[in-house]
Amino acid sequence: MSERERDLDAVEATLGRIQDLATDVRVDALVASDLTLQQLKVLMLAVYRAPLSAHDVATTLGVSAATVSGLVGRLVDHGLLRQEPAPGDRRVRHLRATDAGEAALDQVARFQVQHRRELLVRLTDTELAALRVGLTGVERAAREVRAAGQVAAAAPSTASSSSFSWLSDPGSAV
Repeated sequence: MSERERDLDAVEATLGRIQDLATDVRVDALVASDLTLQQLKVLMLAVYRAPLSAHDVATTLGVSAATVSGLVGRLVDHGLLRQEPAPGDRRVRHLRATDAGEAALDQVARFQVQHRRELLVRLTDTELAALRVGLTGVERAAREVRAAGQVAAAAPSTASSSSFSWLSDPGSAV
């Protein structure tokens, strides 16, 4: 095994341990929300993958059209989501988060951002500077992967608990 492969394995293992340590924060953030996990997923899709239709949501979440209809209806009733006619086909309705819907997601993210900041202020100056350099490289690599179209839209892999979800989601905890 090369030194690079050992470094890759060590970084993945460390990220996994950090993610495990931050689980409580993510759970607390989700439990504090008045929304169900499915409603949060629909809202996140409406914010980060707009424009999308109810059919797109059903396909992405692997649920029935009836399930999506109920989720969308409740989110619309609570003023968190709106439906707009698609420009090219008036029969299709695009789902978009309202300002209140984006604020609901921000509230969940705030827990995690606060926790991440609490961790970062505990680093030494040297550790913080090294992390800044390293994360700049991770950001560059993420942009390259996105530009190359290599980001999978499917469900996360179960091959490893050491995912980079906390890096790709600006509101999640370190």
